[in-house]
Amino acid sequence: MFWAAYVPCESQFKDAVQLTLEQIDVIRRLTQKYSPPLTFCTSATEIVDAHQKNLICSLIGVEGGHSLSNSLPVLRILYMLGVRYLTLTSTCNTQWADSSLVDIPGRKAEHGGLTNFGKIIVREMNRLGMMVDLSKVSVKTMKAALEVSKAPVIFSHSSARALCNSTRNVPDHILAKLITDDFGIVSQDAG
Repeated sequence: MFWAAYVPCESQFKDAVQLTLEQIDVIRRLTQKYSPPLTFCTSATEIVDAHQKNLICSLIGVEGGHSLSNSLPVLRILYMLGVRYLTLTSTCNTQWADSSLVDIPGRKAEHGGLTNFGKIIVREMNRLGMMVDLSKVSVKTMKAALEVSKAPVIFSHSSARALCNSTRNVPDHILAKLITDDFGIVSQDAG
């Protein structure tokens, strides 16, 4: 199971990194306190091993790129601490990516998707092996991340917009981009 290390958008430009580290500390301590059946995992091999031992993997995701404070070294440190996915935005824009709130009629995008630095973040996440989570990002951010990412992306807590019309959900034309052999998800011929 993934634990979400979430800190409010109001912490952006203040103490987001510290609060995120405190959330990760809580997750790691809870996992340790309730081991077994919980066990800390950071790789597919560890997940398979834990499953064979009837243990429940605790994995960490960080909800919101504002937790990075615009720092690639912070991203790398979060990975070293066990973070395996990062949601690019939360309910606020970062300085490098637009959130789904900009898709609300009457709102304006700040970045038109991802800035150049946002693209560097996605590439670094790919290099590290950290999953790019596109929940809560704008449609233009989704498109930009899909163009940049060399690895499959996730939508950790989104639905199909056609079924539930919310800017936080994923439109069909974006879902169709996931159906490619490049990421080995589903072939174009799959029914």
